[in-house]
Amino acid sequence: MRLLGAEVNMVTKNAPVTFKRVLMSRRFFVLWLAQLVSAFGDWLALLALFSFVAYRLYGAPSQVSWMLISFTLPAAFLGPIAGVFVDRWDIKRTMIVSDLIRAVLAALLAFSTDLSQIYFLVFALSSVSCFFQPAQNVALPLLVSKEELLVANALNAQTVQFVRVISPAVAGALVAWVGEKLCFYIDSLSFIFSATMLMTIIIPREMTESNKGIRSVSAELLQGLRFIFEHRAILFLTVSMTAAVFAAGAFEASIVVYVRDVLSASSWLYGSIVSLVAAGTILGALLIGRFGQKQSRLFLVALGILGLGVNVLILAAFSSVPATTACSLGLGLSVACVLIPSQTLLQEESPSDILGRVSSTSMSLMTAAQLASFLIGGAVASWIGIRNLYYLVALALILIAIVGYWYKRAHSVADTKASSAS
Repeated sequence: MRLLGAEVNMVTKNAPVTFKRVLMSRRFFVLWLAQLVSAFGDWLALLALFSFVAYRLYGAPSQVSWMLISFTLPAAFLGPIAGVFVDRWDIKRTMIVSDLIRAVLAALLAFSTDLSQIYFLVFALSSVSCFFQPAQNVALPLLVSKEELLVANALNAQTVQFVRVISPAVAGALVAWVGEKLCFYIDSLSFIFSATMLMTIIIPREMTESNKGIRSVSAELLQGLRFIFEHRAILFLTVSMTAAVFAAGAFEASIVVYVRDVLSASSWLYGSIVSLVAAGTILGALLIGRFGQKQSRLFLVALGILGLGVNVLILAAFSSVPATTACSLGLGLSVACVLIPSQTLLQEESPSDILGRVSSTSMSLMTAAQLASFLIGGAVASWIGIRNLYYLVALALILIAIVGYWYKRAHSVADTKASSAS
């Protein structure tokens, strides 16, 4: 009987982790549900803001751009510093307080009457989120086992993209029927719901001496940076992801103009592209969670970057509506193949006491690269043409993928030799 029981346990342990198994964990389910509701509220508020600025305040394109800049700047520059405090503070309390502050700020959006107030509130909301996101990244490995981590990240990615698919229609209906203010109130309530749910779970994080010690912010920030530079896999992942985000950002910045000028299509196609990318990411997350558990994280990231490059290349080469729609789905699949394994690798390889700094610093570099690509991509597209820009983007992404695959092979050979020698 003991032997039979041992065999059953071994089969269970070696069996692929399922989405159902991860969702059956109450603590993860609470975190996932809190993210689902708050992400839905965020998208409602963001889309309502665009509507309010464009149609109520008759904002110019530059004014809409400044709203996006206000939203993005904190992640690029405040993120690493926020990561230092996340590593110092209690994770659960950090997420709850962040949610409650964001609830107040979201409600205040309903009372904003000019662009300066909106810019300030959007900047403040994004700044507080800089503390919540790394705290959530630290919490996830503490709530699921190591073998469940990839599937848990896949579920989170699916959640974000699912909300991205359904929220535009819901926001549009609410704005048309009631007005933008209701969306802001719903966003505020979603944060309150998230904080309430998080209060019901325990996040078992042991505070090490490095967490408890009081040192300068710069010293702790340098500790996180030193870990990134000294860890070969995470350093390569950060560099390659930053380069890939820069290249992809140049593509994203001009896709609406590509639809208008190259394909001579309406905004309906642009909306379809956004939805197809989201749908492809949902499908990709499902495939990664089901079939990617035994694959190298670096290999999956390189494969995803290659997929991005190939799809952009095909989209530019054929310049047709069918090719664009098919490649949009392929881009979504590739995005999932990049984001989920990279997030999982950071959580697996980074010590818990510095994970906040590592994840926030990596995200900050990628956000800064995205900002730079938005600024540079438009100028380059005007200079050489959108299709030529896309050829350059595709070439850059494919080269990054090839280097990534070569690095993964070299890394695997070196590890095998080290294991044999020992």
